[in-house]
Amino acid sequence: MQAYRALKLQQSPNLRQALKDAMSDSKVLIGVGVGIPAVATTKILAATSADWCWIDAEHTPMSPTLMAELVQTVNMFSEGAMHAVVRVPTHGHEWIAWALDAGAAGVLIPHTETVEQVKASVAAARFGPQGHRSFPPFAMLQGITDHAPEGKTWLQVANENIAVIPQIESQLGMDNLEEIMQIPGVDAIMIGKGDLRMDLGLPLRGGGEAPYEDAMKRAFALAKKYNMPLVGFVPEHETEASVAGGYRMVCQVADFYALGLGVQMALQKSRAAVDKVTDSIKANST
Repeated sequence: MQAYRALKLQQSPNLRQALKDAMSDSKVLIGVGVGIPAVATTKILAATSADWCWIDAEHTPMSPTLMAELVQTVNMFSEGAMHAVVRVPTHGHEWIAWALDAGAAGVLIPHTETVEQVKASVAAARFGPQGHRSFPPFAMLQGITDHAPEGKTWLQVANENIAVIPQIESQLGMDNLEEIMQIPGVDAIMIGKGDLRMDLGLPLRGGGEAPYEDAMKRAFALAKKYNMPLVGFVPEHETEASVAGGYRMVCQVADFYALGLGVQMALQKSRAAVDKVTDSIKANST
């Protein structure tokens, strides 16, 4: 991902081009989820080989200040090799601006259902004339952090680099998916599988039900039709079908799960090793 690094690490890297290249080269960007609201753990994740990280400000309560610090931690401690993508908690322009001003590579917009919602989100993420994002005077300092290639301004570069990713997780969103994919400025689509299943009246976890399978088949078909990359959490057993269907940004691990499952596995091994020794001691003492 170093090829898409910004000139300054305070700026947003070029996730839009990374997605385009992933589509043309049949590559997949592998990510890690950030749900622990802490700089210390994010530093560790930033040092890994993930292509991108998914900072979840929707499901993890955090202040805008902390969210910005997490973005900047990823940019700095990965030295630009990992792209920070923020799932904002609302559709409001404030959170979109805060994430992008901090240097996020893109924003995930949850619970997107209508064309109007998507157009508003795209406009909030782009400087004029493509949108109405406000210039961040304290983030981009003239001659210090606003570097741009010769012949361009930082504002133009930001518009070229930043990815806007609507998240579809309802029947209404699926109904409007084809129109949403055709909106200029939409760079990828995330399918919120769990919430979609529940909106369809299905259990959170499962598979094979006709309404859900039909929805996913339609998403795959539209992604192919419009050359639109899909994004999301992909369980390992769904990797083949998901990548074949158009997923080009996937996440299969997150900090909470890695910590919990990793510790649990280590404890199981520790207990097994200790039990083996104590059983041997007991056997030899009789």
